[in-house]
Amino acid sequence: MFIQQSDLFKDLEHDLIKQLMEISEKEDVPAGTVLFREGDPATYFYVMLKGNVKLTFKEGTYVAYLVSRPGEVFGWSSLFDRDAYSATAEALTETRLVRMPGDQAKALLEKHPESAMRFYRRLCKTLGHRLIKSYEAITSVSHAMTAESHGTGQILTMGPAH
Repeated sequence: MFIQQSDLFKDLEHDLIKQLMEISEKEDVPAGTVLFREGDPATYFYVMLKGNVKLTFKEGTYVAYLVSRPGEVFGWSSLFDRDAYSATAEALTETRLVRMPGDQAKALLEKHPESAMRFYRRLCKTLGHRLIKSYEAITSVSHAMTAESHGTGQILTMGPAH
């Protein structure tokens, strides 16, 4: 059961797992393939099997996250009431993943409320972890771009000249 590589699907009802697998398809994509772009309609939810996918926003200006471990998930916008993806997903290497239609997955989860609660709780934990990592990255960049001038009380900011 390839989707059970993800902690998200552990301990869910067997019938639900079977139905999710029936609507899923494995997909192999070459490096450089854009799976979806920021602002595209959020239609699919993905589970990484092998490879690396870079999630970026603001037309690739900022890297939001690197999906690189088997079982990691992305494209979660399709499982919530978001009309569009919040980032762009691009395969950095040859990548194998599972793709499932978000609306169908959501409908199946709604028919299994106990499993859905476990699934969404785990998804929230995953998203929370990514958010904390983003905060840490922003904070470390922010600290690297400022330095206290000891003795004068000034804070010097390094970066582009204005």
